[in-house]
Amino acid sequence: MKKILCIGAALLTSLVFADPSQININTKEKPVTNGWADMGEIRYASENIIIISDATYSSAEKKLKAFTNAIASGSTSSSSVNDKEALIILSGTVDLSGGKVNDKDHSYFDEFDPQTHKRLHNDFMYDIGSNKTIIGVNNAKVAYGGLRIRAKEGFEAKNVIIRNIIFWDAHGSTEYDTSVSQYSSKKASADQLVIEGGEDKSTKSRYLYIPENIWIDHCSFSDGLCVDLDRNYNHDGALDVKCAKNVTISFCEFTNHDKVTLSGSSDKFTDPAEREITFHDNYYHGCVQRMPRTRGGYFHLYNNVFDNIGTKNNSGASLGPGVGAQFIVENNFFGKHAGYILRANDNSKPGSPTFYKIYANGNEPELKGSNAEGFTSHKVDQKPWKVPYKYTLKTAAEAKSSVVKEAGAGASVIIDGKAY
Repeated sequence: MKKILCIGAALLTSLVFADPSQININTKEKPVTNGWADMGEIRYASENIIIISDATYSSAEKKLKAFTNAIASGSTSSSSVNDKEALIILSGTVDLSGGKVNDKDHSYFDEFDPQTHKRLHNDFMYDIGSNKTIIGVNNAKVAYGGLRIRAKEGFEAKNVIIRNIIFWDAHGSTEYDTSVSQYSSKKASADQLVIEGGEDKSTKSRYLYIPENIWIDHCSFSDGLCVDLDRNYNHDGALDVKCAKNVTISFCEFTNHDKVTLSGSSDKFTDPAEREITFHDNYYHGCVQRMPRTRGGYFHLYNNVFDNIGTKNNSGASLGPGVGAQFIVENNFFGKHAGYILRANDNSKPGSPTFYKIYANGNEPELKGSNAEGFTSHKVDQKPWKVPYKYTLKTAAEAKSSVVKEAGAGASVIIDGKAY
């Protein structure tokens, strides 16, 4: 039996998301993300507006089908993933499991073949097409499953905006039953939101197809009422970005989760140009590790807040730079950590082109050998790459004050002057 705890309503106060008050959207203007996404052709969809709400759909099943069709195809009647432009406004909750999972009952994912011990049910995962804008209103929530932006042969996966959505408990299972000793180390594979591409199968060291121009903003990520921070039996990534160009992740809240963001799925992926990601004004608390864990890429982290990171049995670390990574870390607030703030994940040797580099300045506290494992040998005095977009820094203290209040889903939304 998996060691997983589902907590009761009495502890819900630790999972209350911040209220950023209001999001005002003008679809006729190019959004400004103050990050890598500004370097791509990112834009709001505006011509094809689809509202998914309880008032529009008479049952949870019909609402699920309409939503998953719309984010894939720009139509509520087709599930074919395409590049048709669509602005999808989600109101309230969508149960991605179709009623098979809820906060109190996750037994659907505790079923294994008694002979092979292999899982009987796959994760609930739905694809997002290109040119899709997804905006949440009225505490919009996607629960008990995950969403995916995936580039592959014949499909580019470009121009996706997701704002003001709660990603809640993408519950899944391990590949095999971990209560059987030979499978005790198996991991879960359920992601809340994942951005991925098509690998070159011949080399397995680069991506042939890479998503581009993506903005994830004012979203909240949590494992809901389930707590498995010591060992992720039922959850994998909160927001994984295995490969992508021109990505901004801003004003998001991450809580009650172990492995938050993986970028680069193995040490074979060392090319920085395959991962261009900005993390700014995000609030990480009650998490354990991977904020982010990376391989090769151009990563910019500024004005984020990290607090209450790690557990007694799983100390973790906020930052996990690995082989080929090029980090710029500015004006972040690092609060309570059970272990290190940073833990190095680079086996290459000093002087190697894949030896990761990190520039850190203005953080509170500043990174140093005592709080950042392996930091000293990797730090550089100049930024390892030129930031090509405009951004404004708060001090770390200012970030601590503002980001906790502003990050996360739950805002009221005005689109082109109309309140939703």
